[in-house]
Amino acid sequence: MVEQNYNHNNYNNRSRRGGSWAFIGYISFGILGLLLGAALVYGLFCYYLMPGAEVVAPEPEENEVDQEAPLPVSERDADIVSVVEQVMPAVVGVSSRFDVSGFGGQQFGQIESATGVVISADGYIVTNHHVIENAEDITVIMPDKGIFGAELIGSDPMTDLALLYIDKTDLTYIPLADSAQSRVGETVLAIGNPLGLQQTVTAGIISAVERQVMIPGTDYAYTFIQTDAVVNPGNSGGPLVNLEGEIVGINTAKIAMGGVEGIGFSVPSNTVDRVTRDFLEYGKVLRPHMGVLIEDWLNYEDPDPDMGVRLVEIVPGSPADEAGLVSGDIIVAIDDHSIEFLAQLFDRMLYYYPDDTVSITFYRDGETKETTLTFDERPDDLNEEPLFPEDWED
Repeated sequence: MVEQNYNHNNYNNRSRRGGSWAFIGYISFGILGLLLGAALVYGLFCYYLMPGAEVVAPEPEENEVDQEAPLPVSERDADIVSVVEQVMPAVVGVSSRFDVSGFGGQQFGQIESATGVVISADGYIVTNHHVIENAEDITVIMPDKGIFGAELIGSDPMTDLALLYIDKTDLTYIPLADSAQSRVGETVLAIGNPLGLQQTVTAGIISAVERQVMIPGTDYAYTFIQTDAVVNPGNSGGPLVNLEGEIVGINTAKIAMGGVEGIGFSVPSNTVDRVTRDFLEYGKVLRPHMGVLIEDWLNYEDPDPDMGVRLVEIVPGSPADEAGLVSGDIIVAIDDHSIEFLAQLFDRMLYYYPDDTVSITFYRDGETKETTLTFDERPDDLNEEPLFPEDWED
């Protein structure tokens, strides 16, 4: 019992001594903190506010990001941005008004909107034939310049191209590229007004060149540029632009089937060039004519030729008949330009006019032969056919 009291008293004595020292320690640390704080404030005052003091911002560490500076972009993205800013003023809206019969035969106007592109500074604009076909009035909406009534210079259902004119000069325009130089994998931009969303840009690549498209109801076909750049209703007539800021094609259609995505088609710029020049000079496309019914030839079993265009029927008295061609002949070249399928034949014919004479290389009974042929003009009534079947969407 005594031992317990002794230990208890001893503990109390130690506690009283420890409390005194703790109190003194708190006072000491407090005084030291005040001194250090005063020194720090004085130093800052002298550093920043005293005359002649040099203020130097601290260097950011390597992992710090300047939030006010623009984030860096890749070289490819910078090219895209630059091209878009350059060509965007030349992409316009095209509004067409159609007279439609309603209930009881009542007539009312229907407005449809699509896209066009300025191709010259003096007011010429390209769009699609199906955009303005049968329109009562055509209006061009130019960004930041207003609305203008447009004159139809020419329209061609076979290539689905139309040329408009507005009375305006000094316009920003986009030059035509040489589409023969376009390469698969090349970056391209589709610019247009899908669903009324003005001047929308989508980016992609050229998925294929010389993609054959048959013209329904005719024996004609042309090559198109295929792209995975998104093309939607309203993009029709807008440009497909390369990173040089040139038109490589006019966006015309896409495959609109279930489960199919990223297959859009553009009329190549070389076709656009020929067709618009004809519109300006003749008001229509002046097509050469051979007078034949033809089909693709593809046969890897026979020695020659593997590919070409086979003549199914010859119209009596036609240029082909006068050139000595007969049913079963297989055309493989025109003026030394290889012909492997229908669309290449008709593309090549757009380099010529009626009354032009060309050299035809063909196979007959496995042997290569040549002849010369002078084109006639294709009758107008053979040109009036719809361009795209129902599973295509403009």
